[in-house]
Amino acid sequence: MYSELPARPGAAPSDGHRVSVEERGSFSFAGCSCGWFAPGRRSRDKARRDAADHAAETAGEAGGAAV
Repeated sequence: MYSELPARPGAAPSDGHRVSVEERGSFSFAGCSCGWFAPGRRSRDKARRDAADHAAETAGEAGGAAV
């Protein structure tokens, strides 16, 4: 199963960082188009927080996406 994190209302999509959460079996993995990834988590919520944290860290970069 693949689910992309929803963008904030009014936020324009960016090609710089596309953060997503993917489920494989009982684990969820957060990853980004820039190559960043978080460890597998049993908690989907924790994987989503990992992805949101990465998006917030990269929001200041040119082309960074905000979640």
